Amino acid sequence: MINFSNKKRKYIPYLSSLVGLALLVVMILLVRAEDSHNIYANWAIKTKDYLTLVSSHPWELKRLFSSLFLHGNWSHWLINCSVFVLLAFSIERVLGWQRFMLLYFGAGIIGNIAACVTLSSSSQILLGASGAVSGLIGAWLVLFPGRNIRFIFPIGLYLQKTSLPLTLVVFLWLSIQIALQFMATNLYNVAWISHIAGFTSGFLLARFVK
Repeated sequence: MINFSNKKRKYIPYLSSLVGLALLVVMILLVRAEDSHNIYANWAIKTKDYLTLVSSHPWELKRLFSSLFLHGNWSHWLINCSVFVLLAFSIERVLGWQRFMLLYFGAGIIGNIAACVTLSSSSQILLGASGAVSGLIGAWLVLFPGRNIRFIFPIGLYLQKTSLPLTLVVFLWLSIQIALQFMATNLYNVAWISHIAGFTSGFLLARFVK
């Protein structure tokens, strides 16, 4: 049989689907676990003296990867996974699974390293996909720079639709991350530097692999 169809097969973002599923499964296991603290102790990163620990126990490098799948609660998971779902599938369709894997996990690991260096004197527990997801934001800016983001604002009883350039939205988001990083505040237990480093590495990696 001769196939005269000129249609290309639609690419299915397998890796993004697997990562998203893994994030969900791990969160469910954490919620159902009798001793979730033990899981965090074995797979998350305690930033204080982590780099010193790695120098004597290289296997502890695994935490730079494993911590990307752990979240502290459902709200933490929902924020990261909402952005992941919005961005990951489109980015993988453009880059393919190999380059997507390099970008996503590369940004996440670099974000974790930056946080470990910056927070080496504190006992903060580092976990979550924020650095990797921030890398997706950086990649999105490179791959789709002309896009607009649509918003719906409630005004009284009406819903007003509007849109803003992607570059402006990302600039505002990044400005907030940088401002919070340099503010002397204990209001948020967040490693903002991980977001900044993840975004930067995702932006640069996307320019390199696209």
